[in-house]
Amino acid sequence: MDVLAYNKAMAKRIIIGVGIPAQLSEKLKVTLSPELFSFFDSPSARDLMPLIKDHGVDLIFLYNELPDLKNYEELCIALRADDKLETVPILVISKEEQKSEERLRMLNSGLIDGFVYSRTSPEEMAAYANIFLQRRSLEEELELKNDLLAKLSITDELTGLYNRRYLIEMLGQELHKLQRYEYNFSCIMFDIDFYKKINDLRGHALGDLALENLAAFVKKNIRASDIACRYGGDEIMVLFPFTNFESCYVMVERLRKKIEATNFGSPDQPLNFTISIGLVSIETKVDLTVDGLLQLLDQQLYEAKNSGRNKVSGILYHPAL
Repeated sequence: MDVLAYNKAMAKRIIIGVGIPAQLSEKLKVTLSPELFSFFDSPSARDLMPLIKDHGVDLIFLYNELPDLKNYEELCIALRADDKLETVPILVISKEEQKSEERLRMLNSGLIDGFVYSRTSPEEMAAYANIFLQRRSLEEELELKNDLLAKLSITDELTGLYNRRYLIEMLGQELHKLQRYEYNFSCIMFDIDFYKKINDLRGHALGDLALENLAAFVKKNIRASDIACRYGGDEIMVLFPFTNFESCYVMVERLRKKIEATNFGSPDQPLNFTISIGLVSIETKVDLTVDGLLQLLDQQLYEAKNSGRNKVSGILYHPAL
C-alpha cells in the first residue's frame, strides 16, 4: 500500500448527520467508535456544505424532515450532482415508518443508499454505516490502484520521467494547437556528451545513475507547466508550452550551464558531464507532423554535437512557402 492509501486507511472516517434529532444523534455518536469515526451534526441542509468544506465527508445520515426543505429529495439530487459527492453513501432516517413504495422509489433512483426507520436501533444504523464505509474503502483502494496503473503506463521506469508513449501523445496535442492558433511552443532534445564512455569506463550502473540524477535535476529546474520525457537511451525531451524562442533559449542555456557545474555523483566518486541540446520553437500556425518535429529536433541536436558539444543549437521554425 502506498503512502496515500495508507493515510486514507488510517484516517478517521467523517460522518455527518443532517437534521437528526439530538437524542438520536447522541446515541449514534456513542455507538460509532470515536477512534474510527468523527460524527458532525448539521442542523439543516443549509449547514451541510460548510461542514463538508471544513471536514470532508465519507457518509451522510439524512433525516427525511428538514427545517429548511420541504422535500429531502431535493438535497439528495443536489449532492448527487456534485462530482466530489456523487459516490458518498447517503442513509435516510425516516421520522415515521414510510410506505415501501417510497423506499423503493428512492433506492431505485440511485439518490440514496439506504432507508431506515428512526426507531431502528443505533447499533443497526451503525452496522449499515460500516457496510457502506467498507464498500467506499474498497472503491477508493481500487481507484488508487487504477491511478497508479495509469501513472505507470506513462512513466519511464529508470528516470521517473514521462515515457516515449506519453511524449508522442503530448506532441500531437501541441501540434494540433499549432494547426489552429497563433501559439508559441518550444521543445528541446538533449543527451549526455560522451555517455558511452561513462558506461564503458565506469560501468552501466553509473551510467544509469547519471540518467536518474540528471532526470531528477531537470524536473527540479523546469517550470510546473513544462513536460519532461525520456525519448530513448540517454535522450531526454522537454516541452515548453506558451514559450517563444527567445525565452526558451535563455532558460535552456541556463539549464545547460547548471548541469555543467553540477556533480551528479558523490564527493568521493564524482560524476560530471555536459549535455548538448537541440531546440525548436514555433510561433505561427503550422501543419507539422510529430515525426517532422522530431526530425527537426534531431537535426539541431546533431548540429550541437557536430560543432563541439556542450552547447545549444536552435531554430525558430518557419514553414516553407
